[in-house]
Order: sequence, then C-alpha cells, then structure tokens
Amino acid sequence: MSADRWISTVTGSLTILAVAPSIGLRSGPLRSLGPCVACGEARRGSGDRRGPIGLSANERGWKCHRCDATGDVVDLVSYSIGKRRFRELGEQDREAVRGLFERIGALPPAEQRPRVRAVSEVRGAAPRMRTETRTAPPEQEEQAPEPGGGGPFSWRDGLVEEAERALRSPEGSETLAYLTETRRFSDETIREWRLGAHLIRDGSGRVVERWVSIPLRDDTGRISTVRFRSVPGSCLRCSGSGCGACKNTGEVRKAYRVCTGRPLPLFGAHRLSGDHAIPVIVTEGELDVIALYEYGVRVNCVSGTAGASANWPEEWLDLLEPYGSFLLAYDGDEAGEAGAEKLSDALGRYRCSRVRLPRKDAGESLAAGDPAAEIERAIDRAEPMLAIKFRKPGGWGTEIEALITRPDALRGLATGSSKLDEAVGGLPAGLVVVTGDTGHGKTTWATWLLREQARMGVPVLVTSFEQRPVGTVQKLLRAEVGGDFTKVSQREREEALVRLDALPILLLDHYGETTYEQVRDAIRYARRRFGVRVVLVDHLGFLARGAGEHERQRIEEIVRGLALIGVNDDVSILLICHPNRLSKQQQRRIQIGDLKGASAIEQDAHLGLVVERLDPSSQRGFPAAMVHVDKCRSEFGAPGAKVLLAFDPLSCVFGDRWEDTPSGRAGMKVVVPG
Repeated sequence: MSADRWISTVTGSLTILAVAPSIGLRSGPLRSLGPCVACGEARRGSGDRRGPIGLSANERGWKCHRCDATGDVVDLVSYSIGKRRFRELGEQDREAVRGLFERIGALPPAEQRPRVRAVSEVRGAAPRMRTETRTAPPEQEEQAPEPGGGGPFSWRDGLVEEAERALRSPEGSETLAYLTETRRFSDETIREWRLGAHLIRDGSGRVVERWVSIPLRDDTGRISTVRFRSVPGSCLRCSGSGCGACKNTGEVRKAYRVCTGRPLPLFGAHRLSGDHAIPVIVTEGELDVIALYEYGVRVNCVSGTAGASANWPEEWLDLLEPYGSFLLAYDGDEAGEAGAEKLSDALGRYRCSRVRLPRKDAGESLAAGDPAAEIERAIDRAEPMLAIKFRKPGGWGTEIEALITRPDALRGLATGSSKLDEAVGGLPAGLVVVTGDTGHGKTTWATWLLREQARMGVPVLVTSFEQRPVGTVQKLLRAEVGGDFTKVSQREREEALVRLDALPILLLDHYGETTYEQVRDAIRYARRRFGVRVVLVDHLGFLARGAGEHERQRIEEIVRGLALIGVNDDVSILLICHPNRLSKQQQRRIQIGDLKGASAIEQDAHLGLVVERLDPSSQRGFPAAMVHVDKCRSEFGAPGAKVLLAFDPLSCVFGDRWEDTPSGRAGMKVVVPG
C-alpha cells in the first residue's frame, strides 16, 4: 500500500482521541490533551489547567496552543516519534509511524501487506498479483475504507451479535474449544462477557484467521468497541507450512487488535460496585479479568486495554480515584513489574498492593487448574508497594530463641487500664502524645495499651525505631506468658507466639533511621489494607532527625500531619516524645510543655499523657506508674486527672490493682524495705 493510500486510510478512520492513549497523551478539561508532542508543555498556561492540545470539531485535527504546532492524526504520531510533521520525517521514522498504526490495528501488519486480505477488505478491483501459498483467487486491489469501517477489525452495528453466533457455529468450534478447554471458561462466563468468534476469510470464503472477540463496555454497561485476541494453533494461511504471517513457524502468533476509531473504555468498569471500601483488583489483560470472574471475583476487577506499559487515561483514573485500595495482579514478568510500579504511582503507592499469583497471570492459573483457594490466598497475601515490610509477632520466634542464651540482652515491658478510660474518655481518633522521663516506662505502657486493644479485637500497628522489633516482641511475649518467658519451656513460648499471631497485631519491620513520609504512608496503608485503628510511633525524634536549624518547624509539621491523618483516617496514633531537661532543673515532674515543638503539640494533640514511675512503698506495697492527663479534648475525659496503675515488672503488664496483674493473680508479693 502506498504512503498516500495508508495515510488516507488512517486519517479517514481514526480520530485524535482514538490514538492519543497509544502515544502517552492524557485527557484534560474541555476535550484537551497533554503533554504536547511537539514542545512537551503539560498545560495551556500557568492559570489554565487545560492540556495544550486542542481538537477540531470532528476530532481529526489538532493544534498546540503553546507552540502552534498543528496537523492530523498522522502528524500527531509523527511529532511523538520524530518531533516534526510526517512529510519532514526520514524514511526510518516514517516506517516507525506506520508501525504504530499497525500495532493498534488501524493497518494490517507488515507481513500481511502482500498477502490475501479478508473479504471485508476487498472492493472488487482488478487482479494484481498472486502469492506462493494462496489458494484463493488472485488478490485484488485494496480500497481505502470509509471512515470507521472497511478493515477486518472495523466497528459495525451487530458485530458483537455476529461473533456470538459464529462462536456457536461449526466454523467457530475451534475458537469455542480454545475458550472452554484451553482457557477453561464456563459457558456461563462466556455468555456473561459476550465472547465470540471473529473469523477472517480470504477471497474464496475460506477462514484464514480465527480471533476471540471481547466486547469492551464503558462504566454504564454500553459496548463501546471490541478487542480481538488471536486463537493459537496451526496457521490457517499456510496450513502450518510456514509463511510471512506466522514468521515461518507454522503457528499463529499471539496478537491483539481493536476496532479503530472507537473509544477505549476501562475493561470491567461496568462491574465496579460503587462500594469504595472494597479493593479494586487490576489485571494486565481482559482475559485475566474474565479468569478471575470464573474464580468467583464478580465485582471490582478491571484491566487496561493497551498493555502493561501504557499510560492510563485520566478518565480511567477518575473512575478509580474514589476507591480506597487497589490490588495489582499484573503479570509476573519484567513488563508486568514495571507496569505495576507505573500504575501504583498514578493511583497512589500507599493505596496499592502487589498480588503474586501462582503463575504468570490469572489466565494461566485457571488454564492450569489452580484451585480457587490458592487464588484467594494470593489475593489475601498481597504485598504493600511501599518500601517497607510487615510481619506478625511469630516471625521473630527464631530470634527470641537465639536471645534466650543472652539474658543481658533481654528487655521486657508491657501496659493497660480501665481507670484510664474514665480519665481520658477512651482513645480518640487523632494524635495521642505520650511522654515521660527516661526509664519511666512510657514505651512499655504504650505497648501494653496496644496489646489490650488487640485483645479486644482492635487491629494495631507497632513501630520501634530506637530498638529492634524483636525487643517489642519480647514485651508482648512476657505479657502473654505472664512473666519471664526465659523460665518457661520452648513449647510454651511457641504456643504463646501462636496466640499472639492470632491477635490483630502488626509490627513495622524497620529499625533505626526513617522519615516521616515513610511512616505516614505506612500508617495510611495499614489503615486501608489491614483495618488498623491504633498505631504506636516510637519515637518523634527519629522522624525529625536531620532537620538542623529547622528542627522545631519540622516537628510542628509532623505533629500536625499525624493529627490530621488520625482524624481523617479514623485511627489513634500514639506518639512517644522525649522531653527536654527543664523539669530536672526545676525539680518537678515532666509536663507536655517540656517537649520540643510544645506549642504545636498543645494545639494539635487530642490527648497528652505523662507516664511517671513510682517506686514501691510500704503503704502501697507494689511498683506502680502514675499517668497524668495533661491534655484531653474529649468531653468525657478530665484534663488534669491522674491515674495510679499497678505495674508487674515480670510480665510488663499494668493493672488498676496489683491483683489484676499476672504476678498479683499468682499471689506474689513485693518485698518493701521498712
């Protein structure tokens, strides 16, 4: 086909909007596009959010309002490849432009150009040439199709119904067998997704290509276009002997086509539930969505229609934006990994998890007969796409056993109280600042408090940047066994870890330096993915390090940010803060005003608590801690109140009375000097 003829074919059948996603253009307000393929500008002006490219009334011409570049759909692609109009390109770039139109199905592939075309392409011109393997009549001159039609993959009314009928016909039996026997789709699934057989014939009426037709619906359920997937098997053009179409392999190559000049919707958009709390599963291809439907995933499963590496149009992202979380079930190959990374950046990485299916994709798993339970398990175990990891307490079992031989390295702390609820009105959704002098047990108390929440079924997240996470596990283990876990058997420790694993407790697997942004994303991800309601951040100093002379300002930003996350995401964030030395100089107890950034803390914190250790006395007879309520926004709380809690140092457990602790229940007494 001459250049003039294929250009006429493309410009007559494709709109600018149809090809824009294939070259990375995104839709903007008022039918605009960006960034410009000529100058690279992303916006029309500093105060104008529209894309720089505007469209003509028939959507077949375009103009950049920043650099004044203009043209048709061919020039648009030419600028994206060679930064100039088509007539100014060299031969190599011209071939690249044509190649793009071939890849999106607007033109036949290069290897098919001199060969027999489908009946729908032939327009009755005089014979031109004969090919070596063709049994059809002499090939006829191809005519340029009318806009929106003329090629073997052109859109027309009744296309979907025609393909459905063809699938049930004798000639469609191979396609039906591919769907039911190879792909393992049930008849109910095939009918639900309206899959069909698209058969391409030569001039004699012989079927020379078989394709699966996949209707693409928009979010309203209306079929917008059809995508086609080649049916594997022996090449029908050469009867398996080898030809240009199959690259002399004798086998049909995997290929996709789409109706030209039609809008490309987000596949599966019509099955979005509208319940934004349900995660949306995103796959790499349409057949993977259908495979997951076969596995029982009936809502909130979608796929792009341009491959793993393609940019997602703004209208697709707008459809998904209201949903809280996304499970990316992209292929487990290099392209799939890169595509998942790219999409997670567009959707918000903190909202995305990576699903690792048993095989490369859902389609392969279904074809191989992987059970539904295995797919469900893979989805449930989706990994966060943040640069962090989560582990359950039992994951440190080996380290606990290794530390048994080092008594000097063992540390154990824990916490809890009902009297405190009366004083503060319960844990608020927001920021809870916890402070106290060094060694007075503020971290132990906060860890105990989170364990108590978990025992009541409230999911919690524990961070510890000052000590390794295994140190926190030791505290939890002491509370679980009710004392010194080094004095019980290994089996008892293992059983205790199993019980801890049954509680909704997550530990952030990170020790040492970190950033506020990483912790912020971890909290929001844990809230969305695991339903975490209470978080311990230990401590503020690690989030503000490196701020230098701007440390106070950085602390204020962190405190305000955590307070907002707490309220907006409905999560209680316990933030451990270390005080300055002013209280020691003035010989008084520590107060919330003794912290760096105290003004921001006093303004933004919803609850401010000071933990003060009390040594045993002859009157009391047991060790204890006094919790001072320096700030309380709750109308059910009492600012200025103080709560005395008994403390069991063996189990790191607090109680309203000594008898409420494991040592107290065991009848142990604290010996106090007279």
